[in-house]
Amino acid sequence: MNNIEFLSPRLVGERFSGHAIPLEVLRDLAVLEEMLVETAKWGYMQEHPDRKRIPRGFTNGVSLKLTGIEEGSAIPKIALFFTLAGSSLNLFPSDNAHYFHRAKNSIVNAVNAAEQNRDVKEYLPENLLCYFDRIGRSLRDGESLELNPADRAQPARLNKTTRRKLLLASSNVMELTEEITLRGSIPAADQAKMTFDLHIISGPTVSGPISPQHCDIVKDAFMRYGHGGIVMLQGIGRFNRNNRLQSIDSVEHISLLDSNDVLVQLDELRSLENGWLDGEGVAPGKEGLDWLVGYFETYYSDELPVPCIYPTPEGGVQIEWGLNGYEITLAVNIDTHQGDFHALNMSNDDEIIKSLDFNKLDDCVLLNQELKTLSEDEV
Repeated sequence: MNNIEFLSPRLVGERFSGHAIPLEVLRDLAVLEEMLVETAKWGYMQEHPDRKRIPRGFTNGVSLKLTGIEEGSAIPKIALFFTLAGSSLNLFPSDNAHYFHRAKNSIVNAVNAAEQNRDVKEYLPENLLCYFDRIGRSLRDGESLELNPADRAQPARLNKTTRRKLLLASSNVMELTEEITLRGSIPAADQAKMTFDLHIISGPTVSGPISPQHCDIVKDAFMRYGHGGIVMLQGIGRFNRNNRLQSIDSVEHISLLDSNDVLVQLDELRSLENGWLDGEGVAPGKEGLDWLVGYFETYYSDELPVPCIYPTPEGGVQIEWGLNGYEITLAVNIDTHQGDFHALNMSNDDEIIKSLDFNKLDDCVLLNQELKTLSEDEV
């Protein structure tokens, strides 16, 4: 069996630092082999319009394999393996290899075209663009997969934006799938059909499948509906071309949350509209709330008590704790990620006042340290 170095895409983003690739991203790379084979077949038929079908054995013995990961932002080294004609195993005609190189170039050129707002169908037909529904789906905001990082001017940068452009360029794509994290309650469940409805906090109600391993949690949440049965769900959602969630395609993880969970409280703020306070009051922005959710998921210690969260008239958020004789408030500007920390000792009126910049890692950690110190302080 022979192999040639074929592709060394570069994964860009905080998750990929430290010479590591999350397993969920490897699933995206696995689909790349399937797309490459079908694109090679398409290329062959383009070159041989007189033929009605692909030659027998066109792809026998060909495969993509991960052979290593380079340092820095993770760079998986992918080789094209093939068994040459004449082997006693699968046969791969050596003169067919160039169709796979051309397929790679077609995919790279289509991604570059999407980033440059050019016609992607100049490089790939509509049916092959559908593969991007499964390639790049695990990428998050600020992350990208550069298919051709050696070309700094045109690295074929696949991210959430270019992936969506590639998919919407195909009239065959009526719905798109994305990774989702949702919080809500379960008002209905159908054991016969193995489906359930999720009423998303400050959002619509959508249906999803019940997997056997999630039956107990779904049933428990359904029984607690209206009495604190809030769940957090991670999986794959199906969206229409207007980016509206239509249904839950699959559920990977689901867990029950406390009714006063920080993330539940933040989701409830999303339903506010401008004028929420007697005709006045600015509604907190979605991007700012997303950032604050990320902060609590990443930095806030599970050992600390759950605070109460309220909107401010200016469009910010105020977080409050009653802790060991202290009344503590943190007024957060969710647009600039700045916070004003104030702790009042109710027994002697001593105050602690600090300004926090959550753009700095030290200040993200400092909030936990301040709360921990106050919880252990003798009042």
